[in-house]
Amino acid sequence: MSSSFFNSIRTGMIARAVTSRRDERIDFLRGLALLIIFIDHVPKNIFEPYTLHAYAFADAAEVFFFISGFVAALVYGRLMMQQGFFAAARRVLRRALVVYAAQLLLLALILIEVSVFLLLNADWNLIAPFRISQFFEYPLEMVGQALILRFQPAYLDILPSYVLLLAFFPLALAGLARNVWYVLVPSFALWLSVQVFSLNLTITIGEHWFFNPFAWQFLFVLGAVFGHPRLKGQMAFLDSRLLFWAAAALTGIIAVLQLSIVLYGINPAIPLLRTADLPLDKSSLQPLRIVSLLALALVVGRLLPPRGALLRYWPTLLVVWCGQSSLQVFCFGALLSSLTLLASFLDGQNAWLQTALCVIGVGLQFVFAAYLQWARNGGRLLSLPASREVPVPVVERQRFDRRL
Repeated sequence: MSSSFFNSIRTGMIARAVTSRRDERIDFLRGLALLIIFIDHVPKNIFEPYTLHAYAFADAAEVFFFISGFVAALVYGRLMMQQGFFAAARRVLRRALVVYAAQLLLLALILIEVSVFLLLNADWNLIAPFRISQFFEYPLEMVGQALILRFQPAYLDILPSYVLLLAFFPLALAGLARNVWYVLVPSFALWLSVQVFSLNLTITIGEHWFFNPFAWQFLFVLGAVFGHPRLKGQMAFLDSRLLFWAAAALTGIIAVLQLSIVLYGINPAIPLLRTADLPLDKSSLQPLRIVSLLALALVVGRLLPPRGALLRYWPTLLVVWCGQSSLQVFCFGALLSSLTLLASFLDGQNAWLQTALCVIGVGLQFVFAAYLQWARNGGRLLSLPASREVPVPVVERQRFDRRL
């Protein structure tokens, strides 16, 4: 099986056809967000200071949640319009169970990783960044806490919030099918309660959930509003040239402010344009992070190439495949990130070694995503025969269905 997989890569049998319903540009952005999350999690690599957070008040996590809401509304909203609420709710809850199972499996694998590391190197201080020592002290209790998503070691704090968002998403679908304000108003009120009253949940070590579900649900819901097929006709205002240029100007200003921090770190003679006390708390998802993400989404959505263009080139195609298998690639990337963290304990956080591991990790995720694509297509990388290739429009730019 594996030999035929690599043979299919060598022969260059790559999908270049545009499917009738799937927009590969969404998968590209989601795959890119997953890869950036991985790079940001590799300690001391030379690429991390220059990823998305160097140009925006938001980072790849915001992109992931926003696009996840967009895709969830696009897929399950269409299903609800065709087959009714209960069919869509079943599919959403089934997906929530899959993500929940992935969280538990990922936790088990990271526990095995750390246990093997401790057998080889008994220095318990080295594993402190994993926030995992409670398991070895109270294993049975932590198993129970893991089942209710309160035990969240390092690299395992995104999926619990995602599980909760999916669990309650059928209610959002029902509201969006009637009136968008039935969902937006309570979602905004819940997010506002986080900003005013610091509403949050706690994990086993007494700290709060890093991805506060009461705050991050608002970004997920915003993505769902832009992605829901019933609301497509209500998004014409996004085509406004004035809105685009305002978003572009805001994105540019934020990029200059953020880049000044990077450049100041390289050369203190370069003026620091941004104060250090801007309200940019990530856990509570403070307003500037949302504004920055929405402005960036509007600009990127307008400048995306036409459908099919990203399928023409190996690098972008590999990123698309990562986005198409987002959950599997995220879990694989989290495992690789934990391995690079273990390696950093042993190599004294050598920047060049960590950078090499980062590059290798990205490459392994590409291979993994290609393998999943190959397996999904019955032993070939082609999704459609080459003779059925669909011509790609050159002039017309389809703008994310004009909803970003």
